[in-house]
Amino acid sequence: MQRTDGGGSVERRQLQEKAWLFAQRGVVLLVTLLAGLFIGYQLWGQAGALKQQVAQMEERVSILQKERDTLNSQKAIIDRDKKEVEKRLQDVQARCAAPAEAAPATQP
Repeated sequence: MQRTDGGGSVERRQLQEKAWLFAQRGVVLLVTLLAGLFIGYQLWGQAGALKQQVAQMEERVSILQKERDTLNSQKAIIDRDKKEVEKRLQDVQARCAAPAEAAPATQP
């Protein structure tokens, strides 16, 4: 049986008002949540200061790598020159030792 009096429409109206009230609260909550996420991302998500710091550190690392490569090449050149000088020293010592050994043998 349907109610034909005004009582049914009052209950229906109250139910619609409650539904609208919850819908409004849900929309406000959703908008607030999304706004908070957006603001948080803008402030901390992109991390502008950290990106700048990373760029500076990458530049510093690049400079240090270039310096390391330069020093390694200088070290290689110095090692090569050192070996050459040591070889020349051994040759000179061998030449100087040979006449010294021959001289006492000729003077008995």
